[in-house]
Amino acid sequence: MKKRTIFIWDIHWCFDEFELLLEKLNIQKSDRVYIVWDMINKWPKTWKVLKFLYKNQNQFKAIKWNHEVWFLQWLQWEKPNFQCNTYEKLKNKFHKHPDIYEYFNDLPLYIQQEDFLMIHGWLDPNKKLEDHNENELTLIREINSQPWYEQYNWDKKVIYGHWAMNWLNIFGNTIGLDWGCVYWKALHAYILETWDIVTQWALKCYKDVFIKD
Repeated sequence: MKKRTIFIWDIHWCFDEFELLLEKLNIQKSDRVYIVWDMINKWPKTWKVLKFLYKNQNQFKAIKWNHEVWFLQWLQWEKPNFQCNTYEKLKNKFHKHPDIYEYFNDLPLYIQQEDFLMIHGWLDPNKKLEDHNENELTLIREINSQPWYEQYNWDKKVIYGHWAMNWLNIFGNTIGLDWGCVYWKALHAYILETWDIVTQWALKCYKDVFIKD
């Protein structure tokens, strides 16, 4: 089997669907796999996802999302101005597993290779990549009230998430893979070399919101 570059997006707490998707993909040692899972505020099975990524970090590469950035900022506050049970649970977990915390804290905001750029949600094509701050790369979706991907004109393919209501969104040289598994939709895996998309439908609704048909 030829080497594959695989992207899996928006796992949230859908660990069971994640395992089923990996079975469908039949991951090989030669594959390189890129993950975004947005674990903060999506409990309880997200800790299983994090432990899996930590254990398999040589093959499975991950980046931070806006919720991860907010949690790390919260940890740095001397007197947090709000309480969050999920944050407290995760903080206690990390106290017991400092090695996993170090891995989590050191995750990059983006991964750039010769054939793709992987970000959480947004970039301004009029700025250099390194000039974006963490809030821009993980939070913002629009430029001048227009979707950023409609204004993207770089040669490099961008793979992103963070926009569940757009579902699977292929526009120009960008691919949005967030199809809201946590909202009773699906997990997608995108294979760069073949353009194939592998889907695992949600087993149930984990978070009740308006679902776009």
